[in-house]
Amino acid sequence: MTNHSSSEYPTRGSAFFQPPTQLQKWGDTQILPHVNWGDLFFDLFYVAGAYNLATILKYDISWTGIFYFFATFGPVFSNFWLAKMNFDARFGIPDDVVHRCFEMLQLCALATAVLHIRPVKELSYPADYPETFLFCLANVFGIGHSILHYAEIRFVWVNGEEAAKRMAGRDVLRHSVKAILYCVATIYSGLLFYSDLGEKGTVYHTPMAITLIAWLLDPVLTYFLYIVFGGNGDIKSRSVPMNIDFVIHRYGEWTMLMLGESVLSLLIVNDSSASKGREFYTTFYVGMVSVILLQYLYFKSQPHSPDRHAMRRSRNAGICFSFANQIYSASLILVGVSYKLISTEYSSEYDTVDYETEGGDGHRLLGGSSSSYPEKLSTSERQSRIATLFGLALGVVFITLDIMIIAHNGFASSRDRCYCKAGKVQYIGIFVVVISRVLICAFIMTLSQYYYTPHVVAWLGLGTIVMQVSVRFLGKTYFPTKMVVHLVDGVKHKISLHSEESSEVWPNVTRPTVTQPCSVQVYLENEVEG
Repeated sequence: MTNHSSSEYPTRGSAFFQPPTQLQKWGDTQILPHVNWGDLFFDLFYVAGAYNLATILKYDISWTGIFYFFATFGPVFSNFWLAKMNFDARFGIPDDVVHRCFEMLQLCALATAVLHIRPVKELSYPADYPETFLFCLANVFGIGHSILHYAEIRFVWVNGEEAAKRMAGRDVLRHSVKAILYCVATIYSGLLFYSDLGEKGTVYHTPMAITLIAWLLDPVLTYFLYIVFGGNGDIKSRSVPMNIDFVIHRYGEWTMLMLGESVLSLLIVNDSSASKGREFYTTFYVGMVSVILLQYLYFKSQPHSPDRHAMRRSRNAGICFSFANQIYSASLILVGVSYKLISTEYSSEYDTVDYETEGGDGHRLLGGSSSSYPEKLSTSERQSRIATLFGLALGVVFITLDIMIIAHNGFASSRDRCYCKAGKVQYIGIFVVVISRVLICAFIMTLSQYYYTPHVVAWLGLGTIVMQVSVRFLGKTYFPTKMVVHLVDGVKHKISLHSEESSEVWPNVTRPTVTQPCSVQVYLENEVEG
């Protein structure tokens, strides 16, 4: 999909204010845009975001902590990063005064939301602390930024086709529905703190529950607006294509950010080397190898080219991939904080922090926050909770990664790979590749029922990751992928996956070419044998 510069359209506006530009049209040749340094700067805010999100579980290893983790992760991801990526994959923002000032406001809103991702003790008491109100308010401004962007295209101007305005209208509606929920959460939490409505010292989960519902509602709204009510007619007349190369690139950068939380958790240690024993260093290196393999596992499982991506295969597959990736990203942060908690068991951090006091001694652990643990857990109970968190998080990482693979390949194509050329079911391959994955996930997610010794948990986690990587390679042997089914304008196409690039090359590399050579062959379904 060729990028269309503003020179292809009539010159409008001035250096003060110019219209956005549609980047590509349907049927154009795919081109990966140049690196946008603004995107990399934007991502820096999520380094602190992941850091602060880990704080929630660091000081409250419970289901309540997990609830607040997702209630803060989801809005910060979908209202800022995902919204920006979806817009930038279709439109280009001109370098004018108005849009640059608008961009600064978005970054300030994101910074405010990240700053107020705080421990459960502060977020669950909105009548005592303003954190919940300010977090919700920042998300309102974040959604408002997206609404104004699409409203400009729909009602003011755009350098592009009429389809861009039609698509922008649906996005205005989708974001407006979410904005109503976030406004309700903001008003309610504001009244709790600034008026007599809230009672001091009382827990109020409702505001953050609303933010969680608003996040979960986003893919549902997308499904109904774009698929159920979008119809199966001429999609090209009412939507703008995404630059899938750009999407792959940005999701890869995002995954690196989430893996970076695990790296930071393992590398940032407050104790001196003299206080660390053999178990600490064993856990440290086991954790580092595990994170490295998780990176390999993700990029090995993702498509090499846009023609194999879920967002090009069908709209349903694109929505499924997007939401699965969000859960996957959150789980990576949980894995990271689990490694931090495991390594902390073999250091003196628990001894230097007074968990029994409200504010602790100000010792900086994770996320720059002093401890606010209401009570000190026993060693066995704490280690059991850590093992439970680690096992569930790692299991969800494996499950969501498989969901993304199915979204890329299609369920029908994945099912057809279980049959050999003679039409017989490959039972050995199914057991080695499919059933083994289920058993691995079941084992790691119930890990705390058998073991909760920290360094043993870390070793078992590494073992399951190694097994998952091995299963990926065995899958190429037992079930070689030859083609996937894409749904284009209601017509199924089978796309050959044989290309000039080797399928065994790790895709987490930067290629020096602008366009990626690929001899993709498209056939109608009734023209392909078997």
